[in-house]
Amino acid sequence: MNLIFLLFILSTPLYVLLLLAAAINLFINRSEESSQTPGISVIIAARNEEQNLPRLLKSLDQLNYPKELYEVIIINDHSTDATLEILAQHQADYVFRYLDWQGELEGVVGKKAALLQGISTAKHDILAFTDADCVVPPNWLRGWAMAYAEDVDYVLGHALILRDEKDSYLRMKCFEDGIYYSLAALGMSIRRPFTSVACNMSYRKSTFYKAGGFDGIGHLASGDDDLLLMKMMPYIRKAIYYPSPEMRVRSYEGRDVVKRHHTNIRRASKLQYFPLWLQGIGVGAFLHFILFYLSLLLLFKYPGTNLLYLAIAIKMGAELGLSISHSVAIKLPWLGALYPVAIVAFPAQFILYAIWGSIGKYRWK
Repeated sequence: MNLIFLLFILSTPLYVLLLLAAAINLFINRSEESSQTPGISVIIAARNEEQNLPRLLKSLDQLNYPKELYEVIIINDHSTDATLEILAQHQADYVFRYLDWQGELEGVVGKKAALLQGISTAKHDILAFTDADCVVPPNWLRGWAMAYAEDVDYVLGHALILRDEKDSYLRMKCFEDGIYYSLAALGMSIRRPFTSVACNMSYRKSTFYKAGGFDGIGHLASGDDDLLLMKMMPYIRKAIYYPSPEMRVRSYEGRDVVKRHHTNIRRASKLQYFPLWLQGIGVGAFLHFILFYLSLLLLFKYPGTNLLYLAIAIKMGAELGLSISHSVAIKLPWLGALYPVAIVAFPAQFILYAIWGSIGKYRWK
């Protein structure tokens, strides 16, 4: 048997087991919902967001939650556009307060330094985070309240990444992210975090401080979501993925292809800061995808075996099963229609940015 075929066949069971575990976890690891209405502090860092802030502020003003039980804190993070002016102009129209952060913190850079300003002044223990280029739904805070059972310290919500308000949900990015959300849910269930997403997450302020805040990761430009969760996990009683459609955030990344390219590089570059076991999974997936492509190419020259075809079929079945499981969980089952494209495109993108991310050259705000 061709060596490439053999290596692909041998790597497939491990890959499939990971996907099956993630798919099953979406349905068996459900948390009890709370009926309480706790106080919640919403914290948003904004740097050069003059185009996005009006849309965000309008959605925050429509939140369906008792006014006396929540606050909105927006931090102007060294903006060089009209972000600060927009915050000042709209403070009388909407219920929020803003902080103008122009300073520096030793050992803490970028967005993390801005977030610390909001966290330190927040009056509630439950902190909810989103980004300035997002729109939150009216029942967003009610969703957090339901997710925070007595023993829950960290909650990840679902977000759809769209190009703009006219964009369709039926785009590859929304489909691909379902894989990462499924893995995030599995990681939190087994207390070995794979990833997290900053535009729709929440945690307790008390837990954040027990874990030492951003100490040890504050010098990194990114990681206020996944790296922070990894650091906090020993102090978290329970972390859950709560994909309720009623609290789904829409994040608008724009149509700047170059900007999206650098965002993907930045995310991939964090692998070097992950624990060794997670680096191993990342490298394993990278090699498995390469073997998959090589196997498909070699099939044009060499005859495949029944075992090879079975491995390909099992791989595709596990991927489709996970994709459909997450699509059903977020009440968007028709996203599964994108799988025929994803089976070819997703591994190629994963390989590309894994290589590019290892170089670590990217631009951020």
